[in-house]
Amino acid sequence: MIISAADFKNILLNISDAIEKNVNYLTELDAEIGDGDHGANMEKGFKKIKQQLLASETQDGGEMLIIAGKVLLNEIGGAMGPLYGGGLVKAGVALKGKSSFNKNDILNLFASMLESIKSLGGAKIGDKTMVDTLEPFVTEYGKAIVELELPEAFEKALISAKKGMLSTKDIISRIGRSSRLLERSKGHLDVGATSSYIILESFYKSITLLLN
Repeated sequence: MIISAADFKNILLNISDAIEKNVNYLTELDAEIGDGDHGANMEKGFKKIKQQLLASETQDGGEMLIIAGKVLLNEIGGAMGPLYGGGLVKAGVALKGKSSFNKNDILNLFASMLESIKSLGGAKIGDKTMVDTLEPFVTEYGKAIVELELPEAFEKALISAKKGMLSTKDIISRIGRSSRLLERSKGHLDVGATSSYIILESFYKSITLLLN
């Protein structure tokens, strides 16, 4: 399966819609152990991404990611702006010049994003962050594409991502604002891990639509 530049833009637009659809859920999650602004900040950033992408005529998928990343760096407050924004910019640099994407390019996208997030935030699996969702996804997807095509590999990796996200409920937070709650942070999903899963799930749903 090859994803064209036009289809890739639509995937990013669909992700923006998914974030907007889940804004209240993300706000509720963040209010439990954070400062409650994750949903609103993400919605604000991804609405602006949608505007910028619709106005852009670029056929360079890497440039689309850079546009999206720069919006988040400028529009989202707290830690999520630099983490998501920096991750998207790094992924965009890695894929700059690409007008179509194969399964290996998609691995490069998410692996680059993960590398940036881990480098900037210093988080690892078990710290109750977005890394608990993204790293299992990247690891499983990298293994799966050896034998499977893009949609099947993505679906398999998405299962690992969901398990990672759900695991954050039973983890004591070690990084970020929620880490100050210590034991009280247990019993709550991490909002960054959840928004990361929403992004991955939307990406997968967009891929399946391309097959029909």
